[in-house]
Amino acid sequence: MDCQTLVMDGCEATRQIRQMEKEYGVHIPIIGLSAHGEGEELNKFVKGIDSHVSKPLNEHKLLKMIEDLHSRN
Repeated sequence: MDCQTLVMDGCEATRQIRQMEKEYGVHIPIIGLSAHGEGEELNKFVKGIDSHVSKPLNEHKLLKMIEDLHSRN
């Protein structure tokens, strides 16, 4: 398989993870990374994720988001 071949996008990966969670009775935090900061594409993207960060990735913002998710549990 070509290393540039996309097997699934983040929306599909999130859908499959959420389905597996039901089988195992767990919750896996998912932080989405997107080039979309707002609008229709972002609304489609955020379904099922716990949090979202837009590109370009900001290390401090991401670490804060991880801390916030961790403190929820």
